[in-house]
Amino acid sequence: MAVSDAELFQQWQQFQQWQQLHQQHQTSGPDAPHEKKNVLLTAKTVRGSIIGMAQAEMSANLTTADGGGIGGQRISFVVTSTNQEFGTATTDSNGDANLDSGANISDPQLMATAAFSGYTAVYHGNTDYNPAKARGKFIVGL
Repeated sequence: MAVSDAELFQQWQQFQQWQQLHQQHQTSGPDAPHEKKNVLLTAKTVRGSIIGMAQAEMSANLTTADGGGIGGQRISFVVTSTNQEFGTATTDSNGDANLDSGANISDPQLMATAAFSGYTAVYHGNTDYNPAKARGKFIVGL
């Protein structure tokens, strides 16, 4: 049985339609890749002390592009110049994360180093959101 050119063309068109439909299902199903959303991370200028027990309360805010807070996300606070970690905090429903460094710093020299370089708030991202960083400054008092 010979197959005519018209029949071959019709079969090819049907295959193309099937392939397009199959690709649509792959990109819209539960396992389909999706684009991560950009976030905005801000870090505040905070007051700190290096006399006695070094202390500062670092603060960061994590929001979606439209300004909505992203809760339940881990923010790391590090010394900008050395990347030494002060500690981590989890964002609340407004996207705010606060870390009291006094509970995490036993070395006043670390706070002195941070006083000059500042701190960096780091969000590593997740399956829905891209990572972000923001720099904060210390105003050092005695």
